[in-house]
Amino acid sequence: MQKTLFVIFSCLLFFQSKSQSNIYTKSPAIGIHLTFFDFKGADTLRNFSRNIKPGIAIHYQNSFSKRFDYSVTLSGSFLDLDNLKGSNAANNNKQLYLEADYSIKAKLFTRFTTFNPYVLTGAGLSEYNNRYGVYMPAGLGCQINFTPDVFLLVNSQYRFAVTNTQNAHFYHSIGIAGTINRKKIVTVKAVPLPTAPVTVQQPADTDGDGIIDSLDQCPLVVGLKRYHGCPIPDRDADGINDEEDQCPDVKGVAEYKGCPVPDKDNDGVPDRDDKCPGLPGNASNGGCPEIKKELIARVNTAAKQIFFQTGSYKILPKSFPSLNDIAQVLKDNPSLNLLIEGHTDNKGTPPGNKSLSDNRAKAVQE
Repeated sequence: MQKTLFVIFSCLLFFQSKSQSNIYTKSPAIGIHLTFFDFKGADTLRNFSRNIKPGIAIHYQNSFSKRFDYSVTLSGSFLDLDNLKGSNAANNNKQLYLEADYSIKAKLFTRFTTFNPYVLTGAGLSEYNNRYGVYMPAGLGCQINFTPDVFLLVNSQYRFAVTNTQNAHFYHSIGIAGTINRKKIVTVKAVPLPTAPVTVQQPADTDGDGIIDSLDQCPLVVGLKRYHGCPIPDRDADGINDEEDQCPDVKGVAEYKGCPVPDKDNDGVPDRDDKCPGLPGNASNGGCPEIKKELIARVNTAAKQIFFQTGSYKILPKSFPSLNDIAQVLKDNPSLNLLIEGHTDNKGTPPGNKSLSDNRAKAVQE
């Protein structure tokens, strides 16, 4: 249904654009509106208009031509959106919901009439509880002219959600607007006058950089006037010109403004990727020193000799030699990190076993 409405609306705009006139009146206007937001009705039709929330909006509009207007609207309301694409949006408290959009209107009549229906579409941005979303409005409205300078605007829109942080919803408004000033625009087709051909010899500019060849020190390469027609220099040839390069004599990368990627331990692994930036290592081990297989086997063997009192996280004395051995390994290898896990059997309740596992791991750590 949404796709069908969008296609129909686009066709209306296309056919309206074929009847633009060369004479029209610019009519900038400012208005204030009473608005109504309907998020529930966009979910199911049976909820349509059952839970609309009032708000207020201001807008500015002007003319492209006699057929087309454009407008900028800022609207807001205090809402309690229970859910915004799967997350609690405002913790069940009312928050200020803001919308700002740019719309183009295609009017039915190009002449001044009391009632002038129109269709509109555009794009908008919303903010709610520090979450931003993008939507596309599409709707119908009517401009009711009291005088050429004062008019009433009534419209209803369906606002399509473009981002996953935006909810589709209905939007209705009614407001009064007045023109600021009027300016008649007449597009006159220029009639060329016959002139005698004049041949002017232009100075040569081979590279087209706006600097003639006689003043261009690099006539075959596009450059700048301050460098006498040559490009901005790049002494270290790292692709970053010297004006932006903080290390102009050393090759670097744009991320570090032309300087090399830092590597404090000079192990060939950049600090940003080095898990041990203060210790020389190798790339296969994340920049850390390689751990000897004998050391891994020693730790794994000791870890299998740690025992607890049944149903308790009290460590049995026969585990102390293994714990002392692991402690000595850590003292001898300050850069080594160990993962401690606690386990239980399948007796008892899952919550109790989870707590017992945590406490056993903490006991080993202590």
